[in-house]
Amino acid sequence: MGTRIAGINLSKNGSLAIINDGEIEFYLEEERVSRVKRDRSAKMLALEYLDDNIDAVTIVDCYTKYYPKKFIQRTKEKEALCKIVRSKGIPILDYRHRHHECHAANAYFNSPFDDAAVLVMDGKGSVHDHNKLRFCETESIFDNLNPIFKHYSTFWSESECKKLGEPFWDGCHFYSDRTSIGQAFRTISRYCGFDELDAGKTMGLSAYGHPATPINLWNEEYGHSICSKDIRPRKDSTEYYGTKMLEADVAYNLQKSAEKHAIYMVKKTIELTKNKNVCVSGGFFLNCVANYSIIKNVDVNLYVDPLAYDGGLAIGSAILAYYETRSI
Repeated sequence: MGTRIAGINLSKNGSLAIINDGEIEFYLEEERVSRVKRDRSAKMLALEYLDDNIDAVTIVDCYTKYYPKKFIQRTKEKEALCKIVRSKGIPILDYRHRHHECHAANAYFNSPFDDAAVLVMDGKGSVHDHNKLRFCETESIFDNLNPIFKHYSTFWSESECKKLGEPFWDGCHFYSDRTSIGQAFRTISRYCGFDELDAGKTMGLSAYGHPATPINLWNEEYGHSICSKDIRPRKDSTEYYGTKMLEADVAYNLQKSAEKHAIYMVKKTIELTKNKNVCVSGGFFLNCVANYSIIKNVDVNLYVDPLAYDGGLAIGSAILAYYETRSI
C-alpha cells in the first residue's frame, strides 16, 4: 500500500478525501451522511472512514477569531474532530492558513496540464496580517503553484476599512477595502430574497433582468479591477444605489460586471505567467455563465475545477501534503 493522506475540510461543505500515492481514492461530503445541507463538520466521516493505514491528516478551515461567536463554535467542532483523529494515532497537519493554495492544488493536480497557471477567486480565504491590519485573501494567481499575485481585502471589518484608507500595492500584493466577488454575490442574493449562499439562483435570475439601468460594479481603479463601494456586505439589503431596483435587474448588473471582472482576471493571469493554460478554482467559478464568457472572450486553454467550492479543499490539502512530504 502506498502513501495515504487524508484531507479534511471544515469550511463550507465539510468533506473528507483520501489521496493514495497522488491519486484520489475516496471523497465524500458530510451532508451526504448527516443529511444537513452544507454541513461544515466532518465528524461522521472521520469516525467512519479514517483507518489505521492513513499516514497523516490535513485539516483546512476558514474561520477567524474576529467573528467571536462563530470562532468559539467552530473551534470546539475542530477540537472534537482532532480528538477523533488522535485517538486513531494519526498525525495532524494544520493547513488552516492555506485556503487559496489548497483550492489551487485541487485544480492544478487534477487538470490535464503539466504546466499551468492557476486563478482562485472566492468570497474570502485565509486571514493575513499586514502593517497591523487584518486582511483576507479574495483573489490569487499562481504560476504552477507558486503564488505571484494576491488581492487582500479588509471588507469584512468596518474598523479595518477605516484604518486602511486608499487601496495600495505592496510588491505582488494588492490591498483594498472593497468587497470580494463572492461576497458581492452573497449580498445581492440576500437582496433578491435568496439564501446568501444561493449564488446560482442569482446567476439564473440575471437572465430575466434588463440593462435599463446599467451599473458597473467593477471598475479599473488603482491599477486593478475592483468592486465599487456601492456594494458592501450589510444587514439591510433592501435598497441600493439610492433607489429600489427590481431584483432581476440588480442580478443582471451583478452578473455582467462579474463576467467583465473574471475576463480581466484571466487576462491578468496570462499576462503575469505568460501561460495560456489556466486552471480556475474558488466558489466563483461555479458560475457557468461567467466561465462560458471567459472562453468566448479570451484566448485561453481553460480548466474549471469541478469541485471549485470549499468541498474541494479536502482533496487540495491532501494532495498538496502528499507532494510536500515526498520532497522532504
